[in-house]
Amino acid sequence: MKGPVARLSEWHAKKAARKSAEITRAQPLDNGIGAEAPIHTAQQDRLRRTGFAERIATVLSELSLREGRIFAIRGGWGFGKSSLKNLITERLDARNDGAEWFDFNPWQWGDGDAIARALFGQIADRLGGEHSKAALARADALRRYGAILTGASAPLKKAGNSSYLITTVLTNASVIAIAAAIGFDLPTAAKVATVLAVLSIGASLGGRVMTHLGKDRSAEPLEKVRTSLEARLRELGRPLVVFVDDIDRLEPEYIRVLLRQVKANANLPNIVFVLLFQPSIVESALDPVADGDGRAFLEKIVQANFDLPAVPVSIVHETFGKDLSALAVPYATAANGFSATRWGNAFVGYIQPFLRNIRDARRLISSIAVHIPLHAAGKVFEVNIIDFLILETLRVFEPDLHSALFRNRILLLQEQRNIANDRDTAIKEQAAELLEVTSVQHRDVAKDALKDLFPMIEWAFGGTYYTNNYHNQWLAEKRVCSPRYFPRYFELQTAAGEISERDFVAFVEATSDKALLAALVAEIKTRDLMNSLAARLDESRDILPGENAAVLLPAMFEIAQSLVGECSGDPFNTPWVFAWRATSWYLKRIPRDVRGNLAAEALRSTGALSVGAILINLNDPTSQEDNKRETFDPALELVTVDAMKTEWLRLIRERSADISRMITDPDLMSQLYNWRAYASEDEPRKWVAEATSTDEGFAAFSSRMMNRGIRSSAGDRVSTPYHSFQRETVESFIGIDKAKAKCDAIDPTIFPEHEDALRTLLRYLEVWLGLRDYDRFDF
Repeated sequence: MKGPVARLSEWHAKKAARKSAEITRAQPLDNGIGAEAPIHTAQQDRLRRTGFAERIATVLSELSLREGRIFAIRGGWGFGKSSLKNLITERLDARNDGAEWFDFNPWQWGDGDAIARALFGQIADRLGGEHSKAALARADALRRYGAILTGASAPLKKAGNSSYLITTVLTNASVIAIAAAIGFDLPTAAKVATVLAVLSIGASLGGRVMTHLGKDRSAEPLEKVRTSLEARLRELGRPLVVFVDDIDRLEPEYIRVLLRQVKANANLPNIVFVLLFQPSIVESALDPVADGDGRAFLEKIVQANFDLPAVPVSIVHETFGKDLSALAVPYATAANGFSATRWGNAFVGYIQPFLRNIRDARRLISSIAVHIPLHAAGKVFEVNIIDFLILETLRVFEPDLHSALFRNRILLLQEQRNIANDRDTAIKEQAAELLEVTSVQHRDVAKDALKDLFPMIEWAFGGTYYTNNYHNQWLAEKRVCSPRYFPRYFELQTAAGEISERDFVAFVEATSDKALLAALVAEIKTRDLMNSLAARLDESRDILPGENAAVLLPAMFEIAQSLVGECSGDPFNTPWVFAWRATSWYLKRIPRDVRGNLAAEALRSTGALSVGAILINLNDPTSQEDNKRETFDPALELVTVDAMKTEWLRLIRERSADISRMITDPDLMSQLYNWRAYASEDEPRKWVAEATSTDEGFAAFSSRMMNRGIRSSAGDRVSTPYHSFQRETVESFIGIDKAKAKCDAIDPTIFPEHEDALRTLLRYLEVWLGLRDYDRFDF
């Protein structure tokens, strides 16, 4: 029977252990990015496993064990084994009759020998934790037993046997020191000799102590040591439960070492092992020592299994949904491409099938949490929120497919579809090859996801054939199937030279404030993003607020005018074309009763001659081709068109007074043609005559008349610059003979920046006048 001191010591030890566990449980659950930490308390239990943990805790606490037990908590990776263990220990501590317990994690101990020694050492430490005489005796008995099984005493014995050598060396050293001291400072030498002698004697005594401590326990009868240990363990008032976690993370050979040691302790009284592992991994590790039947071998070790209750997939999906809402709800807006119907289809069809357990849900949530800030700016999301979530799912669970998507842009977006109609079979084969990088179990889900993400390729998977008519809608929704947005999903940033969604939204929101809008446009121009702004205006013309036309329309005139002459790879889709086309379409969003006055005022206040001329010509019935007059649907009434012509002529006449300024206008020739159309031939011709009255003026005007382009022949890898003149232009504004006389009288080398134009014009003039044969290689 225990004395009062022993009982008090045991009470203090148990109190300290529980206090440590309570501190751990009091820590907030780590739900941060990449968190896979198990739960610690019933309050954190989302899977309703607290009741199951309570039943296991009751079983462990009610055991009265003359022999030990080995139980197992089995389940796959990520299914919550460690969380269930923590719930069990919480219930054990909550009971007055709860079993004692402690955790042993073999994964942190390295090799097999270290694991074996640590197992015995930690159990012994726990048994001796009361510091009572009986507890220390139990601990010592277990250590002696463990030393026999692991051979841990051998190093100590070896060290003890080496004491004779140490003593001899130190003794000889003292003699040499005394002999060397003859004829020198004898007291000093004597001190050295004395110290060495003392060390020699100490080493001898130390060696004997080490020999005693390191006595080879393997020489002691195992049964005698075990009988003594069992007698002391039966004195325990309740069993000691040893939880052994993360077994399935060990190398196969270490799994075998660990289970061998656990088995050796299997029938020690009041010792209960609870092993946590994934069965398939442990069984596979035991196959080499069980004639290929690791399962049968494991069944001989474990007396009872607690199989982890299956987590209803509905709970996994519900848990993921709650966590996702906390991250993504602020961006689930129509402006960010969110649609409740499409999201429902995507969540059920392409995301839920990948979520098998809580670990899967946490992995995906962590990836989403990392990447959302890269696309978010306030409430603005740079890409479509639904496409983003689908692609994040593929990134986490099918990374090879996700990587392949960026490399297969042409295939997925079908950017060359119009010239590939005869390659349908090849495209289908490429689409099938793309899916082959996915795992077999996910292939059908991945195919459906690709059909949703990239509608232009859906036909290749046996789905609907989409035409280019949907591109504007996909642009407005910031879809990954839009060439503009596709790179953002993979490069995780707005491309250089592209205006961000945040900046464009700020632009739209500023259209009600003239000063604010002007400041934003100036900033965009400073950042060299005007070309991108023009393209966005063209793509987003249906969402530009018509009610803000008094502020926005003049700004669009100025934006378009600033882009006159800006070029790109596609002559039909230059920044200038985007800008005037967006302005024209925006006019139709303005209420008809104020549209005309606002258009005329915008031209007057901005002086945007190029933009004004485009709008006049688009809405002037006399400018329409005969075959298009039946479908002619002008945005401006004829009275407005006439008023704008009058204002345009006023502006051009005012501008023409400054010849040096006007001659630098990038679309000078277009302005001269419009001047002639709106007034008469005489006015622009007189201006040209004055502008070309000097040699320098003629040279400069020649450069403005010259058309610049490129040409290439079959087999060429690069294009050749090509310059030309139109005879009708020269005749209309200068005259062929007058132009020839001017060219003959001017030395082109005097004007190096116009030399090419002067020489090219002369060649064209000579051909037109019959003075030179036409040479197709020259022209």
